[in-house]
Amino acid sequence: MQRLELMSQDSTPTEPLVTEQEPDNKAAEFHSAAAIVIVFAILALPIVYLILHHAPARAVFAGMPAQAPASVASLEQLVHTNPTAANRINLSLAYINVNQPGRAVPVLLAVIAQDKNNVFAWNNLCVAHTLQMAYSDAVDECNNAVRLAPNYQLAKNNLKWAEDERLKTVQALAALEQTAPATRNADFYMNEGLDHLHLGDNDQAIKAWQRTLELDPHNALAANNIGTAYMMEKQPASAIEWFQKAITLDPGMQLAKNNLAWAHDEEARAK
Repeated sequence: MQRLELMSQDSTPTEPLVTEQEPDNKAAEFHSAAAIVIVFAILALPIVYLILHHAPARAVFAGMPAQAPASVASLEQLVHTNPTAANRINLSLAYINVNQPGRAVPVLLAVIAQDKNNVFAWNNLCVAHTLQMAYSDAVDECNNAVRLAPNYQLAKNNLKWAEDERLKTVQALAALEQTAPATRNADFYMNEGLDHLHLGDNDQAIKAWQRTLELDPHNALAANNIGTAYMMEKQPASAIEWFQKAITLDPGMQLAKNNLAWAHDEEARAK
């Protein structure tokens, strides 16, 4: 998911929890939950991809179920042969546990597309998006889980976590905006763009990174980030132009190359 480098300001999340379910070969039976303690989030290629910049990486570790968890590969195979909601939710947890929340997102969206009342999918999607630092999406998703199951403590905990992280970003952006206009340089606008992206304001993020490029025309990372913001807006054609620009500015930039492949895939899927 890449790095979505949604690199955030330092944060110490509470205890985000992700739902796990018993493997189900015939019907989805929702069962136990495994706690996840967040220490650090790294998104995995090739699914979500953003922004190599700022802040320390963080990792994700999951509380283990009573029996040893299945491997990602075995769960992927299980979903391929028997794509029940329960099996997909378990796969989403496995992706998160191996520091690939970006790969969990489309799996969970597929569950929700079939069942908009799947509280476990909404909860896990909230966790994945919080790890990607897409805080506004995460808050909405946890709110959906709590609305569907008002006593679901896992989702309540995750909602507070996502809200706390969003508030930190709002505060960081407010502090950043106190910078005197005359002293705002390319780095300022890079940081401003990240904060806007974390808050789901993709248009403002694009404007900030365009300002970066005005001040630093060779900044390949800013071009890559603009492409990512367009991908968040579901505009792969525009994103492709910016990823190509990033590669022109830095031919060795693997991040932009991965993102370009992602954009081409999404464009083809939309046809």
